[in-house]
Amino acid sequence: MDFSRRKKNPSGIPSLSRCRRSVRRQGALLGSLFVLLATPIRADGPAIAKNTEIRVRLTAPVSTQTNRKGDKVTALVVAPPEFAGAFMEGEIRESTSGNKYKGKSRLSFAFHTLALRDGARIPVSSDVRSFINSKGQQNTDEEGFLIEKKNNLGKIAITSGIGAALGALAGGARGAAIGAGIGAGAALILVQFAAQAPNIRLDPGAEIVLSVSPRRQ
Repeated sequence: MDFSRRKKNPSGIPSLSRCRRSVRRQGALLGSLFVLLATPIRADGPAIAKNTEIRVRLTAPVSTQTNRKGDKVTALVVAPPEFAGAFMEGEIRESTSGNKYKGKSRLSFAFHTLALRDGARIPVSSDVRSFINSKGQQNTDEEGFLIEKKNNLGKIAITSGIGAALGALAGGARGAAIGAGIGAGAALILVQFAAQAPNIRLDPGAEIVLSVSPRRQ
């Protein structure tokens, strides 16, 4: 056997050809991930178009007296029929009670995910078109206080799994931690309710009409 043809690498430094192969493999993986990012948001069920009108019903009370920033908000989709039975998920962004006699109560929240019946989850952004309390009264809370509403562009921290994968490719575990922030701070529309009242309260059964659009993370 002729051992003379084998080349020794006493320095332990990877050869140029091995480095090139490694770079090509990482480039292919990154290319695949960017293709996924560029793919339109779809689910096995119905796709959601921009500015789709969706009517939801609260499944739990929402109140400035009991809720705090970060609390989850869930509402059952009742219309249109293709999304009925799904859930809109979000969270409280501000909850401030007015004092007993004077002062304004403020309640801000954002719906950020449409959870379909088949388990698919679609990132969304939504703004309020109208709402009624659980008694069927429009633009008032459960105590009859008139609610001022507006929709403002805001931000909410939502971690992107794809961002973590990109970060891992870029720099191992440390890169994954950094990449997890890709998609965080995604722009959402914050629904803001205000009333000249001690508190704002909406009970289960209150319905909100939303204009919903798919959101790219």
